Amino acid sequence: MKNNFVTILDFGSGKITCMAASKLSDNGEFIIKAVGQANYSGFDENGFFEPSMLESAVSQAISQVEGKIKCDVKEIYVGVPGAFCSLLTSEASTTFHSRKKIDQDDIDELVKKADIYKSGDDFAYLSGKPVYFILDGAIKTYDPLGAIANKLTALVSFSFMKRAFRNTIAPILVDRGINRVNYINACEAQAGYLSSFNMREGYSIVIDIGYITTNVMLSGGKGLLFQRTFALGSGYFASDLRLVIGCDFEHAMAALEKVNLNLEVKPGDAYSINGRAFEASQTNGAVKERIAQIADYIIRSFQTCDKEIPANTPIILTGGGLAYLRGGVDCLSQHLGKRVQLYTSVNPQTNRNEYTSSYGLIYEAITSNKNKNKGGFFSFLSKIGKGDK
Repeated sequence: MKNNFVTILDFGSGKITCMAASKLSDNGEFIIKAVGQANYSGFDENGFFEPSMLESAVSQAISQVEGKIKCDVKEIYVGVPGAFCSLLTSEASTTFHSRKKIDQDDIDELVKKADIYKSGDDFAYLSGKPVYFILDGAIKTYDPLGAIANKLTALVSFSFMKRAFRNTIAPILVDRGINRVNYINACEAQAGYLSSFNMREGYSIVIDIGYITTNVMLSGGKGLLFQRTFALGSGYFASDLRLVIGCDFEHAMAALEKVNLNLEVKPGDAYSINGRAFEASQTNGAVKERIAQIADYIIRSFQTCDKEIPANTPIILTGGGLAYLRGGVDCLSQHLGKRVQLYTSVNPQTNRNEYTSSYGLIYEAITSNKNKNKGGFFSFLSKIGKGDK
């Protein structure tokens, strides 16, 4: 496909999304041309729950896009969910014979020098990205090009994907005639997009609470420093309500649309759903307990992070479910003991929390195309990181 037109495939925990988008600028701005979706059973770290239904769901999502753009998809960028990814960081330094002006070759060599990891039999290499640089052991920068220094140090983030994921998805795409497949760490792309969107180069925490899985990420500078995925999401809210207030799934979903956790409910207060009254304190209490559990999982996830996180690091919430629950963000903030801000966009095309992973993949695909056209190490990474061979 043309360099200014990309197609992505995003595997959420409850649905598969395909999007086609055209770039508006080299800064990563884009316009979405077509969207295709299909529901499916999701996955965990061991694989897809109903692999026999996967091909149909993938084909359905892609076919919807092809019908809207009036052409066949020949190249696609596939987001690898956090459950199928591994992330490692490494630091490397280069000392020059004398003070010199840093160029792209210096950066390329330094990133390759930092690559000390072997992917092994179970994982395939995805990418290596500099997070930040240190000039002469003292000056921190995110873009050292043109700087004068004797010594250049870089912290580099490396992503790997489970080969089992690629081995499952690649045959489905090849059968559709899609032979150019680029695999991207979906968490890395999402965190990068949100950081760029909010014009942040420092640290930021991204929490994506999906339907049955949650991804937590620590972004720092131009790369991802940490990521974890756990099997708990907003889909559990409805299941909890079914048990606590004794109703079917349809009523539970309708109850969630009425829930407002900011209300100070009193005995006798009730939500009226389809002519049936549900005790408000009991309903709110069930949802709050689940949010408290999710917050506990988030805290425990970051206890395994070996990076020092500044106290003023902003926390951004995204994903479907909790982001749309009235009072949900405030409740999560209370349990985390930190202010949580909700992802928002003034652009109506990119103002849906459940699609920020897809937006990130588009942003990454457009950026990748720009770097491939420029050549250099990032072009080299795009070739070895495809993983479709």
